[in-house]
Amino acid sequence: MPIIRVSLIEGFASMAEKAQITTEMTDALVAVMGEVARPFIYVTVDDMKPGATSVGGTLLTEEMMRGGIVSSEQELAVKLTPKRVGDAYAALDSGDRAQIEQYWDKDLVWHVPGDNQLAGKYEGLDAFLGYAKSRQEITGGSFRSETEQIMIDGHVSAYLCRNSAHRTGEDCSCSLAVDVVQLLHWKDGKVVTGHEAYFGDGPTGNDTFWR
Repeated sequence: MPIIRVSLIEGFASMAEKAQITTEMTDALVAVMGEVARPFIYVTVDDMKPGATSVGGTLLTEEMMRGGIVSSEQELAVKLTPKRVGDAYAALDSGDRAQIEQYWDKDLVWHVPGDNQLAGKYEGLDAFLGYAKSRQEITGGSFRSETEQIMIDGHVSAYLCRNSAHRTGEDCSCSLAVDVVQLLHWKDGKVVTGHEAYFGDGPTGNDTFWR
């Protein structure tokens, strides 16, 4: 019977986090040994109490343990997760500058491909927000971006979405419906660079709509 035991600083993890640890530890061992091992894997997570644990002969005090918990909480607060990516886009939709700056770096660089009036490189958060504002102004507020999938790899996220909009005027009456991926590079919990790309006939359709 495989037995996995994880000891954490007391108060370091919530009950939900401990449950996640047991699940993911089991999955890690199954990845090596195969599904046949799953029913026999035993995982337990326990707490190390201050005054009863030492490292290299140095006794861990409650103050030292609490310092470790604070550092962990600070790191987790900016950890890149699908939820953080979703929250970053929700902040943009809110229009609240303070909220936006929690996720989007002030020196953000954003790349938009194509041959149209919006294509190019936007340097700085103000320029990026100006780009987003232009999409709404040109389309009379009809521009929408619907989330399809969010993927994470290290400090990079891929945001797959479907952009849609409509334009009506003397020179044109057309609709936009393209699948897009926005590749975001993150640092310290904020987006520092972003690249847009389009699937299939998306580049042609996007250029035609925004030209």
